[in-house]
Amino acid sequence: MSAAPGLSSINCTSCGAGLSVLGGGRVLSHVCGYCGAVLDTQDNYKVLDSIGKRDHPDSPVQIGQTLTLDGVEFTVIGTLGMVERYRGQVWKWVEHQIFSPTHGYLWLNVEEGQLTFTRKIRDFNMGHWLSPSMVERSQSPPTRTYNNEKYRYFDTSTTQIDFMEGEFNWVPKLGEKKDVVSLLGPNAMLSLVKSKTEREVELTRLLPRAETAADLGFDEAALGAVGERHPLTPYVAMAEEGLLRKVLGATAIVAAILGMVFWMSGGRPVLVSPAVTMAQMPQTFTFEIENTSQLARVEFATTFNNQWANLATEIRGPDMEIILAGERTVSYYSGRSGGESWSEGSRQNSFRFRPREAGTYSATLELLDSSGAGPGSVSLRISQGKPTGFWAFVLAIIAGLGWLYVAGRQALHTQRRFAGSDWTDED
Repeated sequence: MSAAPGLSSINCTSCGAGLSVLGGGRVLSHVCGYCGAVLDTQDNYKVLDSIGKRDHPDSPVQIGQTLTLDGVEFTVIGTLGMVERYRGQVWKWVEHQIFSPTHGYLWLNVEEGQLTFTRKIRDFNMGHWLSPSMVERSQSPPTRTYNNEKYRYFDTSTTQIDFMEGEFNWVPKLGEKKDVVSLLGPNAMLSLVKSKTEREVELTRLLPRAETAADLGFDEAALGAVGERHPLTPYVAMAEEGLLRKVLGATAIVAAILGMVFWMSGGRPVLVSPAVTMAQMPQTFTFEIENTSQLARVEFATTFNNQWANLATEIRGPDMEIILAGERTVSYYSGRSGGESWSEGSRQNSFRFRPREAGTYSATLELLDSSGAGPGSVSLRISQGKPTGFWAFVLAIIAGLGWLYVAGRQALHTQRRFAGSDWTDED
């Protein structure tokens, strides 16, 4: 016979201690917190087993406390101390079974100063089950989808019950083991759990530490120091982050385009010399400069084909002082191969300078060296008022770096979430 409806307490049939009845009609066992007797709630609290007196695990959450999850009030009805052992390392945490008359049974978990809650899900496609052996055979981290959200493999563990107290909707056993394959999604952990008798799927979410502690009736400090960053720690976006990312990206693109336009702009021509052959060099030409606030551009324009030349010019100002002496190589080759035309190099080359003052300037065109049989000619073209794209490029770089920072924050957050994964890529 199960507990009578409305029953609020019973006496342990082993030691006589008073025990609160909080968990509703689907509770199957009650573990006495005084003597460790495991009682069958469906058969007049008959003693099924005993775990004896054991040290209570470290958790500020107590049976009988209440908290609200998604607007529903739950009561803490049971406590399990859990342990995982692997290669000499030991991890311990506490799982509290909680109950709502309208929403059934969930788990409130305390681990390394953090609070999470876990619920079983019934609508997962069990045909997509993932076992530890399947993980071992995978070449890349396995993924699964639930409710249109993608979950990526995080870790595999074997958990074991180390302590029991209170009411449970099944009959737990001390030392009972489960294999758990966990996958991390955007906002939750999907766990595929296999015990000795059944397979279940659970979904775990992180709870706000301070608010949940206050709801349970104790100070946040009672949870102790927070351990390593929890993989379910939510991403904290900057104010208007989406808009900021778009603005920075658009600014970088527009500034880069403007920089290219300015850079490619030739300004206003002040000299287009006659074409001269290499045999006619050197030649000197004069031109007028009015704009001294912007750059001037000097270009060697040739008719070369299958030849190259090393050309030089000397720019003198109105006072006949040398402002700039520069040289450039122009090289252009073309032909046909395999029925297709090809070419390499360019028939033009250029450099820039900033005029010191307005007035009459002179430019000398000179041949330093050449090769090739072509009858190419060269003309000297000079323009003033050449806009510089420097500051536009600077803006593009700054905006681009800003975009990388904003966009990279979320990528870095994702990387940090998976830092604790046990997946390793084999060479």
